[in-house]
Amino acid sequence: MMKAATQVQAPLRERVIATLGEFLPARAAIIPTVMRMTGSANTGATELARVLAKDPSLSATVLRLSNSSFYGRKGAVTSLNEAIMVLGFSLLRSLVVATSVSSLFRKDEERGLEQALWDHSIAVAIGARMVFERSEPRRVEEAFLVGLLHDLAQLVLLQKFPEEYMPALEEMSRDSSGQRDIEQEYFGFHHAELGAAMLERWSFPRRLVTAVRHHHDPTVLESTGNGDVMEQTQLALTHAVCFADTLAKSLGYWFPSRPETNLAELPSTKFFGLSPEAIAQIADELAIRYAEEQKLFAG
Repeated sequence: MMKAATQVQAPLRERVIATLGEFLPARAAIIPTVMRMTGSANTGATELARVLAKDPSLSATVLRLSNSSFYGRKGAVTSLNEAIMVLGFSLLRSLVVATSVSSLFRKDEERGLEQALWDHSIAVAIGARMVFERSEPRRVEEAFLVGLLHDLAQLVLLQKFPEEYMPALEEMSRDSSGQRDIEQEYFGFHHAELGAAMLERWSFPRRLVTAVRHHHDPTVLESTGNGDVMEQTQLALTHAVCFADTLAKSLGYWFPSRPETNLAELPSTKFFGLSPEAIAQIADELAIRYAEEQKLFAG
């Protein structure tokens, strides 16, 4: 049974917002800088390489990824400048964010909740990218980023406020279909709102922030826009993450419960016109890509 929101509600919200700036450790503090630089037409590979070089561990990871058969030219890249040229700003941004965000998760913690949350996040990122490969291939890395970060606020709550958040999280593990309602009942806000606030502070584009805020209910956006190209991209991003989120949960990339979901009836499935055969194909390929890709971001 849900716990009604109490007087802890307002103080918790205030404490969560206040701690956002403290959440990023040194490894992940580079995210806002990379987002700003890769979004600017005035940034060159040399300037970006200079920033990445300040973090030797991250630099080594970028070089490793640029030399992997999955992303670059195996064994041929020897400098950060060359790695940036091979990967391109869009893919580099995804890789930097993914490896940096991975470092936030304590995957050996006793309960295994952070590992489950990371598994879910990377699965949703891959799934959202796959959907965009079919519909809007030029923005696949934006879909990957939104998928990766859509539940990051849950990690903040789990790490910074475990006493308040654990009871809600345990209830969600038994009934993930009521996730937002459970958080709203406990705290008066839900993780999607908090996640959007985090991305705003980290200089993410508005369309990515909006996609995180509404990833549980993209249909909210369908009646608010004027139909321009960027708003349609924003709507597509939100639907892609909603679809991938539901698919990942149905495949077991979540807590132990595996809710029965009719993906064919999901509004996001209909938005992309995905047939039952397409859904099955994406599900099969997601499992393969997950096995290949999740290991890449461990360093």
